[in-house]
Amino acid sequence: MVVYVDLVFFTNLAVDGIVLLLTAKVRRIYPAKSRVIGAAVLGAIYAASMFLTSVPFLYSFAGKVLVSLAMVFLTFGYGGPMQLLRNIGAFYTVNFATLGGVIGLSYLIRSSDTPWGGMSVTQDGGIALQWQMQLGLFVTTFLLSVWLFHGTSETRRKRQNVEALIWDVEVRVEGRTWTVRGLLDTGNRLYEPLTRTPVMIMEASVWKEQLPAGWCDRLKGESADSLVAELGTDDPEPFAWSHRLRLIPYRAVNGSPKLMLGFKPDSVTLTHQGQTPLTSVRVLIGLDGGTLSSDASYRAIVHPDLAQADAKASAPSQPA
Repeated sequence: MVVYVDLVFFTNLAVDGIVLLLTAKVRRIYPAKSRVIGAAVLGAIYAASMFLTSVPFLYSFAGKVLVSLAMVFLTFGYGGPMQLLRNIGAFYTVNFATLGGVIGLSYLIRSSDTPWGGMSVTQDGGIALQWQMQLGLFVTTFLLSVWLFHGTSETRRKRQNVEALIWDVEVRVEGRTWTVRGLLDTGNRLYEPLTRTPVMIMEASVWKEQLPAGWCDRLKGESADSLVAELGTDDPEPFAWSHRLRLIPYRAVNGSPKLMLGFKPDSVTLTHQGQTPLTSVRVLIGLDGGTLSSDASYRAIVHPDLAQADAKASAPSQPA
């Protein structure tokens, strides 16, 4: 078998560099490029040296761990024992995920006449797997593994970021309670203009049983004031919450002024990850005719004022 040491060196240089960059991204650390290149060169020299020298210790478990430690140390520095252990753990996780993906993908696309193709039985009864891959196929499967790992880790990170902003919302009206999950939006600055009461947005479908028939669907395309104008005192079944309804002016994304249908609850209680509940009576519920979350992970947008400790049990200075 002919081995091109220069090809081994540059292949490992690229692979180690990508793995170190992925590790940095997972750990949210931004090392200097020179440190990453230096560590990748060390890994490439280590991989190529097996064809140039014969030092058995280098390829023992202890030798591999020492080289890994050296690569991580060169890239990220020391930073304390716990920091080093976390970096090492992330480095091995990325290695196992990407290079393991290479092996898995290569076997997935490989064809054989029998289920035992590529397998052989050793003298001691073990099973040996034959793994042969051309450079082009290796590069393709490695890049695909990196893409899959990066996409999965990014999705998980974004999901964790969203979950950190999720609150349990309990709305109380006339002795009844409705509980939904809400996303805390720190950029939400929607207030009722006259009383400066904060407005929390909620899907109208939560209140489908309480609103007049058809309002949930009509809110998607009709103006809120036209719906309110339909309410008459001579209706055989007058809307029980008509005295709670509010028309809340706001500006749409394009800057045009609009009216949002809302109502005044008795109270809203927020709970976040076992913390002390925060209750506010100075709040309005704005109704959205659509869906706030594509994956239904939340059904309300929480106003930041309601998530502050001084909002607890706050009474309005004037009726909203």
